[in-house]
Amino acid sequence: MNRLLWFSQLLFGLSVVLAGTGGSSGTGRYGPGFPEDERTILTIDEALTDKVERMEIEVEFGFGEISVERGNPSKAVTGYIQYDEDYLHPKVEYEVRGGLARFRLSTESRRRGGWEGLRMRDMESPESELYFTTRIPLEVDFSCGLGEADLDLGDLKVMDLNLDNGLGETTLDFSTPNGVILRRISVDNGLGELIARNLSNARTDRLKFDCGLGSAELDFSGEVLQDMLVDVNVGLGNVTMWIPRGYNVEMEAEENFLSTIDTRDMVMKGRGQYRSEDYVPGRPTLQITASVGLGSIDIKWTGD
Repeated sequence: MNRLLWFSQLLFGLSVVLAGTGGSSGTGRYGPGFPEDERTILTIDEALTDKVERMEIEVEFGFGEISVERGNPSKAVTGYIQYDEDYLHPKVEYEVRGGLARFRLSTESRRRGGWEGLRMRDMESPESELYFTTRIPLEVDFSCGLGEADLDLGDLKVMDLNLDNGLGETTLDFSTPNGVILRRISVDNGLGELIARNLSNARTDRLKFDCGLGSAELDFSGEVLQDMLVDVNVGLGNVTMWIPRGYNVEMEAEENFLSTIDTRDMVMKGRGQYRSEDYVPGRPTLQITASVGLGSIDIKWTGD
């Protein structure tokens, strides 16, 4: 994520207290249900033409509540963003050039001083629902500043995924297997809380995860386990990794006397090198490279 954007979100988060918002009356997986109050609603409804072969998605959601999931296959994207027009200016763009479609959503402050110093009681928190086609491959770049994000990417065809969580609470879930091979997942968790579920359903062989001061849970469950290279870097935060017993684990860890890496049910093979004690040749393997500053990594096994 752009460092200037991240820093502006940090200043905003330290200057306000996020108020609770009412939930939306969603109608399910194929389209939004619109909440009813005095805020402005901007609807999104873009048809998917036959010539479009893939789509780039870029979402920068400064604060509020947002959900993402699969939608109508014949629609590139549908959904809405509901906001207080006195304080927020959302920007939505959709364009098609050749076989490539591009969708962008960003939220900007209408105030001259930006978000800094804004009191949450002055405005209603925005909320958004987005539904994407399951027909074509997607390259997803998503960042959430402060608030709640719920991303269920099951059944979509996610080809690339970059996810930045600043100060918010974000849930990433591949509830059903990804429709294509995902080249790489890159996740950056700053000061927030992040939960990633069913990562084996992502159908990727590379995961890069950075955690600053926040906390995270990485669940490697899924319908089909596969070999995966996992690069985890932790500063002052805490990361818990939930690993099914069907996986082998080989881990190379860089730590110091101020950091903690829980290696339960693992055997040391050398300095900073570990292997799961029930290692079975030929079984799917997680090859984990772990670096920890002042934080911790906790490995827990599932399926006992």
